[in-house]
Amino acid sequence: MDYSGLAVPFPEKEIFLRLGGNIFKNRMDEQFLCRFRKSAMRAFELCRPRGRWQIFPVSSVTGCGMILSDGTFIPGGDFAGRNGDISFLWCAAVTVGKEVTEARDSLEMVSERAIYDAVAGECADAAMDMVQSLAAGELRRRNLFLAERRFSPGYGDMPLDLQRFCFSSLHLEELNIILNDKFFMIPEKSVTAFAGVR
Repeated sequence: MDYSGLAVPFPEKEIFLRLGGNIFKNRMDEQFLCRFRKSAMRAFELCRPRGRWQIFPVSSVTGCGMILSDGTFIPGGDFAGRNGDISFLWCAAVTVGKEVTEARDSLEMVSERAIYDAVAGECADAAMDMVQSLAAGELRRRNLFLAERRFSPGYGDMPLDLQRFCFSSLHLEELNIILNDKFFMIPEKSVTAFAGVR
């Protein structure tokens, strides 16, 4: 399932938290807050959130991962331990595009770069939340239930090279994403995730 032009709301609170503060608790100069909001909004307007997902039938779950019906092994003991009774593996990817990170890299002020980076990261997370929510609704109509907790390659005991499975299975080149030889995706603020489907 494909989603182009995801209408991600401006995640102001999360952006500020990523920068180390709390916009609702920290006392700060109004002029600074105004500058922060203007800069964050400029970055937000450069984000182009897109995403897609697919489910894959699961043949069996072991203590160190799971085996899909086509024989593909998905390693990750923690993920497998929390999803021992699933029928399908949900795989998703989102990107906010290259415009925001290219603009970030062209900025001279370190503080401004940090804001752009935080905006791009939080928008990618918010886009994944949105894709997961939309997928859950679609799957419910098929009498399938998508777990809330998701896992990403490169975190915990799920190896980063699982990005290769996500990239090829979801045809991420169609979203203008490139996977480099170290299994990092370009544009930088692109995210993949797995979750169980019962």
